[in-house]
Amino acid sequence: METTCVIPKPRLNEEEDIDGNSKSLGKLPEEVLRHILSFLPIEDAARTSVLSKRWEYLWASIPNLDFLLLRSAKRDITLFMNFVDRVLSLRKSSVIKRFTLCCYVILDASRVSTWISATVRHKVQELRIELHDCKGVFSLPYCLFTCETLISLHLDMPCILKLPTTICFSNLKILTIENVTFSDEYLTQQFFSGLPVLENLKLCRCGWGHLKVMRISSPKLHFLSIVESHVQTSSFKDGCRVIIVGGSLKEFHYNGCLFNDYCLHESFSLEKAEIDTFILDKSKKNGYRMYKLLSSLSNVKFLKLSNGVLEVLIYATKLLPRMPMFNNLVSLLFDGLSVDLDSEALLNILQRSPCLEKLEFLAGIALSSNCEEDDWVLDPVPSCFLSHLKYIKVDTHDGNKEEFSAIKILLKNSLVLEEMVMTCTEYTWSFDEFEHFFSNVEKNLEKHSNLRKQLEELPRGSQNYSLRFYKSFLKKYWGYRGTV
Repeated sequence: METTCVIPKPRLNEEEDIDGNSKSLGKLPEEVLRHILSFLPIEDAARTSVLSKRWEYLWASIPNLDFLLLRSAKRDITLFMNFVDRVLSLRKSSVIKRFTLCCYVILDASRVSTWISATVRHKVQELRIELHDCKGVFSLPYCLFTCETLISLHLDMPCILKLPTTICFSNLKILTIENVTFSDEYLTQQFFSGLPVLENLKLCRCGWGHLKVMRISSPKLHFLSIVESHVQTSSFKDGCRVIIVGGSLKEFHYNGCLFNDYCLHESFSLEKAEIDTFILDKSKKNGYRMYKLLSSLSNVKFLKLSNGVLEVLIYATKLLPRMPMFNNLVSLLFDGLSVDLDSEALLNILQRSPCLEKLEFLAGIALSSNCEEDDWVLDPVPSCFLSHLKYIKVDTHDGNKEEFSAIKILLKNSLVLEEMVMTCTEYTWSFDEFEHFFSNVEKNLEKHSNLRKQLEELPRGSQNYSLRFYKSFLKKYWGYRGTV
């Protein structure tokens, strides 16, 4: 009788690998183990202390510490604070690379200050503090503002930040401040002047309180983003005058309602800018502020504007003829809502951009039929249309009369155009009406096919270019190449 003998495979113990060598996880260098544990949430890393005596305190010296508290029960808050205390008390001399404290409930301010001081003693490099229930005046430990190892700092606290008299972040390169209100003009100025190597600065929904003038000046600042609150945050009716000295600035973003007055000086190296505004108070004052801000961006190569920029510039009509030349501008994008090709502000920008190569309307373009019939909309024709403009893109294209009129003008006057791209609107169908899907597709295809034929028959300035229709729903496009 034939029998089968099953020999079980030997089980590997903690000290042996498949070859019998002593290369288990527990034999890895402590530096490697700490690196592995740093990918775990701090609570899970702490649970590894039960594995062996060697692992008992290993977790306490991992380089990245991230603490998050969402629940507001008193017991949870107490446990959380005790846990943070324990983690920091167990650390010896190991460096803290990243420390994150994110709380949506009120904590003991003195405990928070103690934790931050501990991270500074452990030579913290990246510090992120988010205290979403913070109110009133709040102080951070003085040692933070002279921390020599800090490279990245993120503060998100809806409070009035009390600043110390001595501030010097000698190695800080990345700074993000959200929802903070500054109240002392002198100390705030000291704060933004004590950043000798800062490269990236983001100010989001910050308030300027009683500040009339604020100056941002950092010799190595490359990127600056300012997002204003939707409500006035300055105590003064005219807001705060924010002066930005950007000798090394490469990229600038602004989003807001122009509650404050912004101006860039010495922005010779600026290459890219994005301005998104939604003006609630359409007045000459805001028109002048936008004119001044846009004028200080005259050196950019890439410029993205919302349609709100053009709308508010209407209130600075007398200043538009004095707008500087955008001699370096090669790419101009408009977003937000459909742009009127007859906009005086748009025409002034185009006529002052002699080297423009790329023009995009990400939310569509329109022109009234009266303007088309008068044929004065591009008189004089911007010089870039005659010598440099090679690419035009119109998104959310649906073939209405006003849009067709605008495209007609663009095609007629673009003498060196190489490619025109139009992204058509999605098909109007739903899963509840699935039986109508294919008929709707057929109708849309027929509609856009007819539109393409009309465009092919339009007078054109360029004799050889690509005309493309993209359909976002089908993930395909129809193409027409050659003489149009």
